[in-house]
Amino acid sequence: MADTHRDTGRRTGRARTQKSGSNVVALGLPDRSLVLDPSPLTLAQLIEGEIIPRLLMAHRDGSDPDVISMTTGVIDAAELDRSSRLILTSDLGTLTEHVDLLTRRGVGIQTIYFDLLSPAAKRLGEMWESDECSFTDVTVGLCRLQQIVYEFADRMHVQSGGGDGRTALFAVTPGDHHSFGLVMVVEYFRRAGWRTVCMPSASVDDLADAVRSEWFDLVGFSMANDRWLAALPPVIASVRGASLNREVKVIVGGRAFEMDPSRVSLVGADETAGDARDAVRIVDALFQRRKSVA
Repeated sequence: MADTHRDTGRRTGRARTQKSGSNVVALGLPDRSLVLDPSPLTLAQLIEGEIIPRLLMAHRDGSDPDVISMTTGVIDAAELDRSSRLILTSDLGTLTEHVDLLTRRGVGIQTIYFDLLSPAAKRLGEMWESDECSFTDVTVGLCRLQQIVYEFADRMHVQSGGGDGRTALFAVTPGDHHSFGLVMVVEYFRRAGWRTVCMPSASVDDLADAVRSEWFDLVGFSMANDRWLAALPPVIASVRGASLNREVKVIVGGRAFEMDPSRVSLVGADETAGDARDAVRIVDALFQRRKSVA
């Protein structure tokens, strides 16, 4: 839903709320604009932009005095902060309701995934690294985020890539523990026509066994913390050496490569991508180039 408070030279009345009992919203008087211009458009703007959001929030939690304002379909810093707190402190049901409210206000699923959930997951990792929360807090929070991805996946529309039934194996760099980004990558590739296998906790031997026993066209690794950078080249070399597909392609991603994309050659991969959307496009182009050369 678009923001109804565009600057037109006058402002709609801002209704003030007071808590006067469970699920009750008391509206203060609007300003002079509504009195001077009681047109249907002005009334509609007041109802859509002020009253409905407050009623929705009051119905969801009558004890919450905060009101989420209408948006223009984007996630701002305040929303990211609010959602990050919810991820750490609220149960999955409350978090799901919050995301559902965002979608009803016009925020797209892809925007929620990439401008809200992904930054929130990164923020949890940063909080853990700075000792602002425990490893358990981060683990539970990431589990909630993964469930949100699955919960809203059926609303996500991904442009079909060049999957054509190809198979991809995705894993977290052994030693790293941040797998949320991998969940979204797997979901995007699956919806783009790929057959996907996800091994978030696999060891080097597990990965070698997997590519030795089954044909994979692509292997992807995620790395959040660059402390594991030195560990990845031998893993990729082992996967290439064991793979049934002697021309298997390897893509890497995650915060470690966002900080320095040139690291892709350092670890022995073919490509890197900033997020799941880019990964699907980049890999599609990679296979199209190989097809044209052949």
